[in-house]
Amino acid sequence: MGPPSRRVLFNTVLRKPLGINANQSVAAGKLEVIEKLLEPHVMDMINLHVTHANVNVCFPVLDETSFRRTYTEHKDRLSSALLANLYANAMTYWKSSPRLRSVHPRDQRYIWVQANEALHSELFLSPGISTVIAIILNVHGRPSTSMFGNGGMVGTAVALSNSLGLNRDCSTWNISPEEKTFRFRIWSIVMLMDRWTSLAYGTPLLIHRAQYDVPVPSKELLAQSRTSTTQHAGLSIFLAMLTLTDVLSRYLEHVYHISRVATTDRSPVSPLHLEMFLTDWEDTLDDETRRLVLRGNDLDRPGAANLRLSYLAVKLLLCRILCDTTSFTPEHESAAQARLRTQRVAEEVVLLVQELKHPHLRGFWMPTNGFTLTSATLFLLRNALKATNRTRNTSLKLAKDMITCLQEHRNNEAWDLADDCLSNCTDMTNRIEAGTNFESPACADSQYVVDNDSLMFNDTVLGFATAFDFDLEHFQWNENTQQ
Repeated sequence: MGPPSRRVLFNTVLRKPLGINANQSVAAGKLEVIEKLLEPHVMDMINLHVTHANVNVCFPVLDETSFRRTYTEHKDRLSSALLANLYANAMTYWKSSPRLRSVHPRDQRYIWVQANEALHSELFLSPGISTVIAIILNVHGRPSTSMFGNGGMVGTAVALSNSLGLNRDCSTWNISPEEKTFRFRIWSIVMLMDRWTSLAYGTPLLIHRAQYDVPVPSKELLAQSRTSTTQHAGLSIFLAMLTLTDVLSRYLEHVYHISRVATTDRSPVSPLHLEMFLTDWEDTLDDETRRLVLRGNDLDRPGAANLRLSYLAVKLLLCRILCDTTSFTPEHESAAQARLRTQRVAEEVVLLVQELKHPHLRGFWMPTNGFTLTSATLFLLRNALKATNRTRNTSLKLAKDMITCLQEHRNNEAWDLADDCLSNCTDMTNRIEAGTNFESPACADSQYVVDNDSLMFNDTVLGFATAFDFDLEHFQWNENTQQ
């Protein structure tokens, strides 16, 4: 050993820059970016999601009590993808918060990009039930801009849920009551997501009735940690939404029953039985919820306006199925009567949109319900082209009222559910009103717009050509058009 003055001294140094966690995942990194962007309003975003916008009251993806406790005491145990998508989901309600209303909102699109990357990273590395919850928050995020992406995410959520056993009844399992409630709730929302994206995107169901045995959770089961009147009211809306979704699944099974082999194994459902599914559901509702659903009363309840529009979407689907059925069972009702019934439901959709006020528009909405507005308007436009009274065209007036009202909601309240209907129906409404020709190249765009009705109800599958056929490409509104 050399002289003391020549000794080599060693020191411990950091291998990574200060602030970088050696074990940090990609999802955690994306979450950190989002939280830095949201500072100092991170907790405000949590409050927005679970309380202010009533999202977690009428659509309880998370249990507020346990989530807040875990977030406060053990935040590191929460999924990074879940938190990232929760923040992104809550951005829709930024201006609903008194604290954030005067603050310039953060870049919502950029935050969604980070949340999507966090979710895809977690899906690849360590998926679990928290990933299923993150997908639910992602698919129900607004504005909805990617049908293909959302459809793929729904398929992933269904596959993960089956792999994790969420499709099995855990009532007799040796697990805590809290975990049983949690599993029931998440599976119910996954089923709800599957049914409503099937309706909106025109794709078959991914979850089939014979492949699960989980009952619809009772109000008592879900209300274990809920005490306030508002929470119980929101829970009633949620349970009504779940049971309505079961009715919707019956109709979607009818719509997508297209296999010739399977057709011989099952007798077709009669129109009367189809109607009874919805009528029986209406009879199961309590008085307040029944008035809300049938008459549109008390829309101020958490999630009430969304439930009312969802009910009209199911009713519109039923009427359009019955329109198709009249071609084969004329003894049920005439095609003209069926069309009139459908027009009445479409008119109810227009009236609901006109009744929406600021609190309703800023509340909870399933983004898939935006396609209900499009489908109702397109049906009215089809009826407008078939009208024989040129001076009093009720369907055209209703379509114009819908477009005008949606434009007001979009401009005044930034209501993104109006986007699909406005982009697909505004130009066509103006053309029909002006009585102009659908000429090339515009005719190609107009034909595409009408074909987009399959986003809500697949006309090819339903066979609506016989009930609503007209040729847009060669259409001219003149005296020869009148019947």
